[in-house]
Amino acid sequence: MSYQSCYRWHGNDGHRLNEWPDEWVVIANHSGDPFIADTAVPGTRVGIAIHGTGSWKPFWIAPTPADFLMLLACLTQAYVVEHLNRPGEDEDDDESWPPTYHDRLAALLSDHAPGVDATAFLNYLCQ
Repeated sequence: MSYQSCYRWHGNDGHRLNEWPDEWVVIANHSGDPFIADTAVPGTRVGIAIHGTGSWKPFWIAPTPADFLMLLACLTQAYVVEHLNRPGEDEDDDESWPPTYHDRLAALLSDHAPGVDATAFLNYLCQ
């Protein structure tokens, strides 16, 4: 329930925020950007909405939670392999992923999660 705070409910006083649809459930977030499961859609698609834009307009990256979990597995694999291939570099430098990381992630998503919108997700990572 804590993930719903500041999206579905106000973070300070807990009142319901009307601009957040009842069908959207926050399942994770990254730097304040909610990952949303849309329970109104058959299969429960998963998307990301960018915070601070004035309104919630998610872009949908996975048609099902299972596809989203596969996306996360591919992301983790690409991340681990990339860091193993860059010994001695600062592992906290998340802002400068080399093109090989994105290429590896795109290939993994194509092979293991064909239903995922890899382009939209990679664009999100590059912002």
